[in-house]
Parts: sequence; C-alpha cells; structure tokens
Amino acid sequence: MKHTKKLTIIVAGLIVVSLLSGCGKTSDSASNGGKESGGKEELRISWWGGDSRNKAVQEAISKFEEENPNIKVKAEFAGYAGYQEKMTTQLSGGTAPDVIRLDSMWVDQYENQLSDLKELGEKLGLSNFSQNVLAPLEKDGKLLGLPLSTVYRPLLYNKTVTDKYGIEAPQSWDDLFAMRDKLPEDHYPMANLVGSKYASPIVFFSIFAQQTGLPLSDDNGNLNYKESDFENMLSFYRELIEKRIMPSKKEVDNSGSIEGATATEIMEGKWVSLFEFTSNTNTIQNQLKEQGFDLEVAGFLSMKDEKSTGVWTKPAMVYSIPEKTKHKESAAKLINFLMNSEEANKIQMLENGVPDSKAGKEVLEKNNLITPLTAEITKLGDEKNDSKLSTMFKWDTAKLNDVSLDVITKLDYGEVDTKEAAKELYAAYKEQEQSFKK
Repeated sequence: MKHTKKLTIIVAGLIVVSLLSGCGKTSDSASNGGKESGGKEELRISWWGGDSRNKAVQEAISKFEEENPNIKVKAEFAGYAGYQEKMTTQLSGGTAPDVIRLDSMWVDQYENQLSDLKELGEKLGLSNFSQNVLAPLEKDGKLLGLPLSTVYRPLLYNKTVTDKYGIEAPQSWDDLFAMRDKLPEDHYPMANLVGSKYASPIVFFSIFAQQTGLPLSDDNGNLNYKESDFENMLSFYRELIEKRIMPSKKEVDNSGSIEGATATEIMEGKWVSLFEFTSNTNTIQNQLKEQGFDLEVAGFLSMKDEKSTGVWTKPAMVYSIPEKTKHKESAAKLINFLMNSEEANKIQMLENGVPDSKAGKEVLEKNNLITPLTAEITKLGDEKNDSKLSTMFKWDTAKLNDVSLDVITKLDYGEVDTKEAAKELYAAYKEQEQSFKK
C-alpha cells in the first residue's frame, strides 16, 4: 500500500513537471519579455516598398544581426496601399512593431502613440541630423520621427521619346502644352497626377502656390486659400485633361496598370513625363532603361505670371518607435545602424533617397553611390525651393487624399463641374484646418 502511494506521488510529480515544461516550450517571445527560446531579444520592424527596397533592408538587417548576435529582427513589409490603416490599427491596439516606418504626413496624428526620440539621442545617433531636417517632425517639443531623406518631386521625362519627335526638355507648363502637337495621338505629354486608387494632392499644392504665391496655411494652421482659388486650380487641371496634355482619371482606371507599380503606358513610352519623388526616381530610371528608354530630369515647371516657384520639400519617410514598445533602446540601436552605419548605407544605397544622416550621406558620397539623376534633382530643388512652403507636406493627409480621389473621379467622369468640385474640395480643406487647431 505504501509502495502504491509513493508511486502515485511520483507519477503526479512527473505530470506536473511535464505540464510546466510544456508551457515553457509553447510560450512565444511576447510572453517571454520579447525573448526567443535561446535568450535572444526579438525586435519587429515594418516598412513598405518594392522588391529592391525590401531586399536591401533585409540584407542590412542581417548585417545588424551579425553584429548583435543577442538580437533577432523580424521583418514585416508590404506595399504602400493599406499600410497606414494597418499602422493605425496596430498603434491603437498596442501591437505595432518596435520600429515602424511612417510617411511624414502621418506623424502628427500619432503624436500620443510615439516615443520622444530626443530621449534616445545617443543610442539613435541623433547628432548626425541637423535641426533643419528634424524641425518638421517635432510636435509640442517631442521628436516623433527620424527622417530617412528629404525629397523633392520634379518632372522627369523620357528623353528617348522626346528626341524621336524633336522635342526639347519641358521647362514650363507652356512647354508641356506645346508637346501635344508633336506627339502621336495615343501619346500624352504627361502622366496623370492620380492613380486608380489614390490621389495625393501634392502636385496641386505646387499649382496653388504658383497661382497665389502663398503656402497652404499660415503659422497658426489657418488655410490661406479661398474657394475661388480651388476653382482656379481645378480649372487648370481640367484644361490639362481637355487639351490632352495628360490622360483623365477614367483613362487611368482603364489602363490596366497595377496599383503601386509604374504605369504600363510610362513603361511603353506613351506617357512621356511624370512627377515623382527623389526616392523613387532611380527605380523608375532602371525600369525604363530595361525597356530601352533614357529617363532624365526636366526640373520644376514654371508657370506664366507665377507668384512662387511652387517648389517645396518634405521628409520622405521616417523611422519611429511606438510608445508602448518594451524594447526602446534596442529599437534605437537598430535605427542607428540602418541610418548611420557604413555597412547599411552601402547596402541600401538610394533605396530611401539621399540620407538626411550626415554619416549616411558621407558613405554614399565616398563610394560614389549617389547617381547623377539624384544629384541633379537635389541641386535643382535646393536652388528653387521656396522656404515659405516648408509646412505644405503636413496637408498631405490620408483624408485629403481620399477626398481628392473622389472629387477628381467625379470631375473626370463628368458627374460634377469644376465649381461643384471646388466647393467639395474646399470644404474638406476647411475641415482639415480645424484638426490643426486642436
């Protein structure tokens, strides 16, 4: 009887030990303080981009892991479409990765969910960044993001096509109108400013500024433009459509292009020029080169009787650290490596634009990794940049993007006229104005 009782106790003990060890095996890194079974700290990082950027960032992360064998980095990347919605959900729910890449235009709305990067200065290598590039990302004394690069959005053109039809590089909006008579009927001097699923209003901002000489808002966030200014801008847009300077939204929708990819008509040389950010120009240049085309910089188009160059710049993308992460110091270490180290910059080259990091830019310059195209854009942009327009990018919000898409769609499909479209767009901007005052 005594032996039976002892045996029962031993078996019960083994079952308890087995259950406890089983729990240990199934616990994930989150329930283990961010540690993998093996003692490694696990970090998550998210970004958006195409294949070449994804490959470069992952390769740079591998180098980081080699130098930091106690840290394992999990990469989470996707296309741009839907990325902001995902970030909003994750930040609200406290499930965001430890390092997140954000578009600079989103930063303000996440103010209460992001860490103040000033508190991680040394670990981030903050001394590599000038106050000029950091200032647009400060809110109420907090530094909410670290900019990867500062970009311009010039007009690029297919020189192979323009040479074929005896056309000089367009320097003004009038030059674009003049191109129409020299091109075949199925060609357009310029690609549309919108896609089938997005309509960033940033090119509109430049047209506004050229027409009025004013930034979108004053220092207090008050909208500078009247409803009549919106009507003038949209009338100019409609003129571009009606005179076949660029395809309508309806033609964009029917073009068969894949969202996020360079339009088929651009790749075929049928849409001869396009506005594009510095950080994307090398990718498009390489794509067109594969098709036998030479892409060059036209510059920043002048407008007759313009009151401003309309040239402005913005932080392209930023790295931020969610307030709720348990790994702020290691997250800062990863960001520092990706933005400031020689190894990471040699790998990533211009995938994120010309680095705002002094150390990063020096690496690219020393190794001749800044392409002539990018250097030319930066030089032209610096020369023509209108400093009064420095806060324009803050109006490039997801909500205004959606409204712009809706308004332009209805306008190009003939559902509203220019006056009605202007009224709707103006109302959306006035609503956005109120959010800046909160």
